[in-house]
Amino acid sequence: MVTPESYRNPAHQRRLIIPALLAVWGLLFSVLLAVNLTASAQGGITTTPTPFGDDWYTQTTQWDLPYYLPGTSEGDATWTVSESEFESYYPNGFSFSTVATSDKGEIVQASVIWSHVPGKLTRRDAEIDTRTGYVSMRWRPDESLPPWVAVNFYWSFADSQGNRYRTDWILGNEYADSGDKWERIESDDVIVYIQSGLSEEILDLTVAAVAEQHETFIAAWGEPLPYIPRVILFSNQTDFQRWRDAFGGSSVIGQTSDDWGATVQVISDEDSHRLAYGTVLHEIGHLYQFHMAPDAFPAGSWFTEGNATFFELDQQYSYVRRVRNLARHDELPILLEGDGPISFETGPDGQGRLGYDIGYTFFVWLTDTFGLEAHHQLIHELAVGTPRNDALQIVTGMSLVDMETAWRESFGADGPPPTLIPTQPYRFPPTVTPFQYSTSTAQ
Repeated sequence: MVTPESYRNPAHQRRLIIPALLAVWGLLFSVLLAVNLTASAQGGITTTPTPFGDDWYTQTTQWDLPYYLPGTSEGDATWTVSESEFESYYPNGFSFSTVATSDKGEIVQASVIWSHVPGKLTRRDAEIDTRTGYVSMRWRPDESLPPWVAVNFYWSFADSQGNRYRTDWILGNEYADSGDKWERIESDDVIVYIQSGLSEEILDLTVAAVAEQHETFIAAWGEPLPYIPRVILFSNQTDFQRWRDAFGGSSVIGQTSDDWGATVQVISDEDSHRLAYGTVLHEIGHLYQFHMAPDAFPAGSWFTEGNATFFELDQQYSYVRRVRNLARHDELPILLEGDGPISFETGPDGQGRLGYDIGYTFFVWLTDTFGLEAHHQLIHELAVGTPRNDALQIVTGMSLVDMETAWRESFGADGPPPTLIPTQPYRFPPTVTPFQYSTSTAQ
């Protein structure tokens, strides 16, 4: 594991200027793929199934590990599969092609299965030229997809005699934007792309920010994400909207999705530090939420946005000072009864983002009182389906009234809110019981 300090060591960073290297990448990938096919499938031909057992993943690189069961066959056919080609037409989709044959009959079914992050798969049928065995599939956007997301894929074939074959995962492709100049930097924790017009300083700031929060993320969530998150930064709104196209929201300046494993933002150089140490860390927090317990973090909730805000290192203003001012005026909303404040709701002070700031201070109280271990245990409970309030009572050993009162009083309020309905406390020990999570992604 690379320590946070070593992220600033150039040996652990890979910086690339995208357009100048696209042709080189394509040539290098073709060479590597040809070598891999020869090594793993005897010159592109395999005659025996790959076993599904403890040893299958030892034949792959670590990048393969989040992807299951590569290179399997059913039946007694000998398959020949040529080197696959991937081509990006950003923002108009991408294509896959190869040549495949079976010695037992013509190919009657072919599909390509691709993934931007482990566990999120898209499958599409391919067109087959039965005379030549040429197989191809062109995907045109039917959903918003930004540039520079990973496109890892494999092929699935069936012949007329019922024999089936699935290729190994083919890794390392990206939905490349070859029409613009982009720069890229990669560490063990983040991959960053910036469009021309933005300062290179943003690359280093983003890597440094994620490195600084590395241990906090691991302690709070119990394990790393099963992929390296991507940060894709546009310098202008016009280019940002090209990939969103008909999906609406011309006022939107950022979007994050676990389907891509990425956050995409429009920024200016003046935003560099706050983007890296604020927005990026906030959005990576959302990626953890989506991965670990998606049903527990509803959109627009104080719980969701307050949790992501907890990981920011550069705040837009003092969230704590604002909440203390509300507390002094007895204007704190109730959190643990009903939905609580909405994230963008305007507070009694006339300022927006009430749910963000209130939620942030709740997680500050929780971790100041019980440690980051409490966050870890809370996520475990949420991940197995425990309702939010039940999970909080399990972790803290407190009733909802006592919990809400303790949070309010820690920020200067006087006692519990008068309308909060008392409930019987859970009879759990008041200390946090740690859960051991595996940090391996090879399950």
